[in-house]
Amino acid sequence: MKKRIILAITFVSLASLFLLVTPGKSRLKSYYSGDAISYRGQIYVASTNTGSLELFRLENDRLELLTKIKPYNFRFHNYGEFFDVKLMEENNHLYAYAVSNFTLYKYEVVNRELILVAESKNTYWEWYNRVDKFGNDIVTISAKGVKVFDRNLNSIVGYDFTNIDAPYNVSGPNARYFLSMNEAKSAVEIYDKDSRSLLKTIPLNFNHSKGNRRAYQDPLGYVYAVDDFYAKKFDLNGKLIASFRHLDYQGFDVAASGHNDYIYFSNGVGIVKLDKDMKLIDYAWTGNLGGQAGWAMGLKVVYNSGDKIVIFNNSNILILDDKLDKVASVASTETADDYPLENLYLRLDKPQATVNSDILLTGGGFLPQESLSISFAGKYVKTINADSNGRLSTVLKVPSLSLGRYDIKVEGLKSGLHYSISFQVN
Repeated sequence: MKKRIILAITFVSLASLFLLVTPGKSRLKSYYSGDAISYRGQIYVASTNTGSLELFRLENDRLELLTKIKPYNFRFHNYGEFFDVKLMEENNHLYAYAVSNFTLYKYEVVNRELILVAESKNTYWEWYNRVDKFGNDIVTISAKGVKVFDRNLNSIVGYDFTNIDAPYNVSGPNARYFLSMNEAKSAVEIYDKDSRSLLKTIPLNFNHSKGNRRAYQDPLGYVYAVDDFYAKKFDLNGKLIASFRHLDYQGFDVAASGHNDYIYFSNGVGIVKLDKDMKLIDYAWTGNLGGQAGWAMGLKVVYNSGDKIVIFNNSNILILDDKLDKVASVASTETADDYPLENLYLRLDKPQATVNSDILLTGGGFLPQESLSISFAGKYVKTINADSNGRLSTVLKVPSLSLGRYDIKVEGLKSGLHYSISFQVN
């Protein structure tokens, strides 16, 4: 109890420091997600938050940048950007899987280089937001769902389970179940891939409407999630087993190494360590631990002579040991350009209508204030401006078309970002 009170007092006293350093408001690009792995006794960390795939290795008390690459488009002779990365050990080799636009890449880590060994480009305009390991499967995650690939990047099977507004929030630590922190429903959703159905929707309490959040499932099947008030433990029936009250800050990630009975969660102001009964073990605030403007968001835990906690901490990437003492950090150095504040998405108020009917088109994921070109069935309709959050809302009139299904496309004229949604003309 005493430690919990100290935790609250400490965090509250520091609140004013952190309210001004939320992600996206720094002059530097923010580290908010990535991956980490222990390979041959060394810790590797990767992130694509700068648009480049950056690969680091822990060298004593520092994170050394090994390499930094961007995908090259041979058709247009320019460099694109990576969206996500997953590190994997396969047959005693270390690989990095990465996604960019419609393409999944596989690189082998050789010394200080990333050597391309395979790539797979889809032809059906599915924009990959993330790549991850669900159980033993390599998967891509998009607004259309989850797709499973073999190690040669051949698509095997797809699942319709999705989180349109936040594909980041979909995870699959268990071989059978997918988890989604669904802010629109203020809940964590559990999807059973064997039955291809939603098994359970468990209510949570989100005070902050947008953010990258991930739940965790342990080997026994228990689900851990952190909302903006509590870290909670549930069984698969949605029964609350235990909880821990944290401060009223945004809950982000829950993670564990799987080698012991400890779990960790991030809530912006810091990292909290709990046992499996949700009892407080330790905590660390990260505002100045890896440099100024720290804000603990993405979280990975790897086991290497004890737990090592890798935190994507806004202005830096930070590594702590199992006592939550600093091991190493590396600061962001790239100046932030305009960038989307959320994943691309489009919605219609109705999926079908007759010619000359009005339909409401909404969406987001574009650059703030950028001009957006809208086309219907391949023909230009109009240009509008996104709002300060990169979102749009406009009324379209269904043009004179024969019966059938057509695409409505929105393209950012500055960013080149584009997204389409299907519509049925009756």
